[in-house]
Amino acid sequence: MASPSEGTIGGLDINRTNICYTRCLPDSKLIANVCIQPIEASTDNYWDSVHASFNDFLKEFKIPGENIVSSLPGEYAILKKIILDKGDADIDGSIEWELGQQIIGSIDEYVYDYQPDLGQSAADFQHFLVVGYRTAAIEKITKLLRSNKLTPVIIDLDIFALINVYEINYGDRLQEPAVIIFSDPYKTRLILTAQGNFIDMESFEHTEQAHSLEGYIPVLNETMKRLLQYNARFSKSDSVRSYLTGSFFSQMQNTETVLKNISNAEMLYPFRKITCSAGLDDEKLKEFAPLLGVSVGLALRDIG
Repeated sequence: MASPSEGTIGGLDINRTNICYTRCLPDSKLIANVCIQPIEASTDNYWDSVHASFNDFLKEFKIPGENIVSSLPGEYAILKKIILDKGDADIDGSIEWELGQQIIGSIDEYVYDYQPDLGQSAADFQHFLVVGYRTAAIEKITKLLRSNKLTPVIIDLDIFALINVYEINYGDRLQEPAVIIFSDPYKTRLILTAQGNFIDMESFEHTEQAHSLEGYIPVLNETMKRLLQYNARFSKSDSVRSYLTGSFFSQMQNTETVLKNISNAEMLYPFRKITCSAGLDDEKLKEFAPLLGVSVGLALRDIG
């Protein structure tokens, strides 16, 4: 097996409840290792807890020199769809100006990137999906990694990592739109994807109404309905196939209740088409799957 610094990519998902790591051998399309480290709330400061849990993680799983693809929470990103004239010769400048008009504060406080929005087409216009994130948040991640001799090669959004893992494992279903239901104990995000592209997202906090399973299901159904209505051109039906992932669904009761009450729903399985040689049997992989979706999608980023 290759050493950590030779031909491997590590996908690192630091979320509100866990640090999830996946090591991938891209040439072999093989998941070599996985690791999950709970984030213990040792202080009221989230980043202090992350640092303490990350130190525990590195003691258990030594990965010096690893190339890391890390994630940031998609709900805190700026996601904008910007339309430019087809003949615009300065796309960089036009997108920076347009984005600057739609954010609070200075554009200098953000790092941003963009790509053609393949879900749209028009003869006279160019459509772009633009993603922006505060520089301070990115610096926290990169500082944490570099201080532990890890190399941050890419920082992506968790929601894009989930679309990536869906695209790789469910390529036979890409012709139909899908909703990825990504939920932790505090918040649920519904990500609409079609043809492997990000289309739209809706979310809701787990407030008192949605805290119990009895209250959660109606809010989930209403949010799903709203997302599909806003994007009717991609989903001709009110009932598209949906996939559950995230730490909320590591609790069997939560999973069973949602699968029972949401039509055309199933668990998102990161190892449906990707081999995992981490020494876990199929039952253990299925048990950990809700926690590993993002980190697997990060580690497989270049394969997709």
